[in-house]
Amino acid sequence: MAPGLTFREATAADAPEMAETVGLGFDTYRSFAPPGWEPPPFAVEVAAIRSRMIGDDAWALLARDGDVPAGHIALLADPAPGTVYLWQLFIRPAHWGTGLADELHEEFLDASRARGYRCARLRTPFDQGRSRRFYERNGWRTDGLASFEDKLGLDLLVYTRKGLT
Repeated sequence: MAPGLTFREATAADAPEMAETVGLGFDTYRSFAPPGWEPPPFAVEVAAIRSRMIGDDAWALLARDGDVPAGHIALLADPAPGTVYLWQLFIRPAHWGTGLADELHEEFLDASRARGYRCARLRTPFDQGRSRRFYERNGWRTDGLASFEDKLGLDLLVYTRKGLT
């Protein structure tokens, strides 16, 4: 475990904290997004996270550095049988390069296996090189074909990981 960090499962009440962390991540998208791109509004993100966290098929883990949020990871059931969806992995900039993303990723794999999932899927922006390199280092693969996501206003790639070991 990263020194000084604590972890706990998230609930729907954590939606504002999670949305704030997502917002900090989205701010970095401006470096590669089309001119004038804007992320979803904070209130929309809070509502989306809260509604997903109410469901039985969601799980999220928060990382905190003392009283300060450091990042989180979240999963949802995927429509494909035996497949889990890595819905969110966001690390606050102060914790980039600390190994926190790797640690949360391992927690995701453990939680997915414990729930009986055999495969995983995620989507990340085509032009988000940092995220793509992270996922590829951690055994995720893509066919390289991007599709436009209306809600986010960006081209996204689908990554999969088979055999969650």
